[in-house]
Amino acid sequence: MKKLLIVLLALMICLVSCSKGSETQTTAQAPATTTQSAPAPATQSQITTNQTSGIGTASEKPAEPAPAAQAAPAAPAELAPTSLKVWYSISGTNGQFFESQVRAFQEKNPQISIELTYTGSYADSATKISAAKLAGNSPDIAITSASQLYTGEDGNFQIETDILDPEFNVSDVRPGILDYANYRGHVAAVPFSISTQVIYYNKDLAAKAGYDLEANPPKTWDEFLEVAKAIQAACPKGTYGFDTSDAKWLVKSMLYQNGNDIVSLAADGTITPLFDQESGIEVARFWAKMVEEKIMAKSQHDNAENKFLSGKLVFIAATSNRIAKWAESVQFNIAAIEMPYFKHPNVALGGSTATIMTTDPVKHAASWALLKYLLNTENQTAYALTTGYLPIRESSVALPDVQAYMEKSDLYATAIKQLDYSVAYVHFGEMGSMDTQLTWALDDIENGTDPKRAFQDAKESLLADLK
Repeated sequence: MKKLLIVLLALMICLVSCSKGSETQTTAQAPATTTQSAPAPATQSQITTNQTSGIGTASEKPAEPAPAAQAAPAAPAELAPTSLKVWYSISGTNGQFFESQVRAFQEKNPQISIELTYTGSYADSATKISAAKLAGNSPDIAITSASQLYTGEDGNFQIETDILDPEFNVSDVRPGILDYANYRGHVAAVPFSISTQVIYYNKDLAAKAGYDLEANPPKTWDEFLEVAKAIQAACPKGTYGFDTSDAKWLVKSMLYQNGNDIVSLAADGTITPLFDQESGIEVARFWAKMVEEKIMAKSQHDNAENKFLSGKLVFIAATSNRIAKWAESVQFNIAAIEMPYFKHPNVALGGSTATIMTTDPVKHAASWALLKYLLNTENQTAYALTTGYLPIRESSVALPDVQAYMEKSDLYATAIKQLDYSVAYVHFGEMGSMDTQLTWALDDIENGTDPKRAFQDAKESLLADLK
């Protein structure tokens, strides 16, 4: 019945639209501002930007089973007039470029009024979106970390049908990257600002120690540890061999590399932590070894980036989003190697996804049109090259601009190469709790707690939250 009503509504909109003939509308484009403005009339092309505030967290509830994906309906010839609220976690010049792409969409679709809201960091955005959801004032589109939680928790998997739209060409999206937008095994968002961690290193320090890592990079973590120790020994006192700016993200890659899936998802939706298995404990013991052998400082990950940029760190595992920024700002020669591994190469994906939260069919159609526009090969590639994020489409890598950038930057070439073995972990409502527990466990390990005990405690705490 709901589908029938949507079809009838679409037919009515089409009839009204057709009756208007070839009427044209021309309006001035409003510049982006930092204050919220009233919704624009349907005939006005306008983007407003603002900042939200709010507190609170969304209540957790089991997701309804996702409906089976169906063939995508044919897109209407013209989008109906409507207004959209788009909340996003893309800051600085990256955010400005994102806004420019939204403006380009509006120039093609002046009947759609879009209110842009920058919601701050991922953590700030989670608080604001959760509070808005509780208040019944959710945005129509949310672009932030794990945005699929906001729709997946409600059993809203409409986007699973949207991506079958031939114009989206879902087969061109890298499989691992598409999985990153899943909620409990079902598509609940689309990938947007995608990144992996990259092992950057101070090329000058490596050269002084007699290492040419471009010609002979370490492959495994054991090999890496020996190289880091040797280069550190040749460095001034106070220099460490390795650190990471995001420990929980790195340990997820390491767990996958050692054959550990972090969590399992049963057919009935049950999530079971796996990182306390022997394959996970082996990773925890290696983590302790890096601290015991004084290659990595304990409990200093928040300062790792500053240490690396000041020349006090040989290697750092950090987001690929730093490529463009660091390549131009560091005072030494910087290079990158592919991430070492235990049993097989793997890197855990990170970054943000985009989901459609509105259940209004007219707003949903406009929301999907916007996301489809932003994520086509041309626009998404331009976004990736400008912001330092990675292209989500296979076809992007063959484009001349991407090939030229890869030839210019071995950092970017390394990050692109790692996408061939990137992996997405299962997303679920208590994922934030899991990240917190893993962070605490790693800190305990660095400060002397038995690795097995630390990971077992983390599992027990996560199980309590899952229950």
